[in-house]
Amino acid sequence: MKEIKSTSLNQKAWKRLKRNKSAMFGLGVIIFSVVLALLAYVVSPDNSPSGNEQILQLETHPPGYSIQVFKKPKHGFTSTGVLEGIKSGFAKNYEPVPVLDYRFGKDSLHYTEYRGRVFKPEPKTLSLTELKGKTERELFEKKTFLLGTDKFGRDILSRLIIGVRVSLSVGLVAVIISLFIGIALGALAGYFKGWVDDSIMWLINVFWSIPTLLLAMGLYVSAVNFFDDKLTLIFVAVGITMWVETARIVRGQFLSIRELEYVSAAKSLGYSDVRIIFLHILPNILGPVIVVACANFANAILVESGLSYIGLGIQPPAPSWGSMLNEYKDFIDTNKAYLALFPGLAIMLLVLAFNLVGNGLRDALDVKGQLD
Repeated sequence: MKEIKSTSLNQKAWKRLKRNKSAMFGLGVIIFSVVLALLAYVVSPDNSPSGNEQILQLETHPPGYSIQVFKKPKHGFTSTGVLEGIKSGFAKNYEPVPVLDYRFGKDSLHYTEYRGRVFKPEPKTLSLTELKGKTERELFEKKTFLLGTDKFGRDILSRLIIGVRVSLSVGLVAVIISLFIGIALGALAGYFKGWVDDSIMWLINVFWSIPTLLLAMGLYVSAVNFFDDKLTLIFVAVGITMWVETARIVRGQFLSIRELEYVSAAKSLGYSDVRIIFLHILPNILGPVIVVACANFANAILVESGLSYIGLGIQPPAPSWGSMLNEYKDFIDTNKAYLALFPGLAIMLLVLAFNLVGNGLRDALDVKGQLD
């Protein structure tokens, strides 16, 4: 007799999600962004802390620009450990000097320093003793700026890659905070109803009436004296503004499920309200919660970008897509519009990815009218 294999609801939902090409595209973008965030200082062309290696002679050079760079040795340098470098970037033991040509003499190095578009190149000579016995391969490197450079001569691609960390970390922590608050308040309102529901709904309506970005700005400014770390402050400010939608969804689900037979059976068996809420009802509403979490993740990225755009986010020189957009907005009506275009596209693509995944999960988890 042939054995019939049963398929769980989660497996069926995953199969439906895999058939949704737009959702899988969004999932691919998210996974790629997470990998970039984890390995930002490993894959970035400029792996200095915050991608802040400034070569002022190379300001606002176009995408694809290449030039030879002389790594002029520094004195009194302290190297960065591997783990610390992966976390915060690698300190450079040299000063980057763009050069047009170079040659080694008997006891000296002769090179022509590139000084930008305005100034003429300048021939220079350096004693070989100052090079600390380094080889030509260690001293010279051809740098290619795939997305060009900004007004400080920094590599735009590197700063975009490192900026992924800020967007994803703010989104993740903000969503965790919003889920914690939203699930707790929504569960209490939907399960107990009565005055508890009325009080929580009043609080929800108050928060609902305030624009998200304006509320985040207010929380950011009012709490600035309590947090030394600006990133932590953004986590809290954005997270507290995201819980309202989660609470509304959870409340609605609890109001419908609390009347079902298995909840009544659990009450008749003498189970506590806490056990019924967290072990019996909550696991059955995770689908809608996951969907709203994806939407909140996208919204958190937009709010963080908005705060950084107006100067209340991550402070320079740390890169943030919102602050980069603000820094380059004056170039939009020039032939260097790509400076603002790249961070804007990055924000749009990541927000779109989370929205596509959220829509795909909504369709995959909706069993109504689904045959498989």
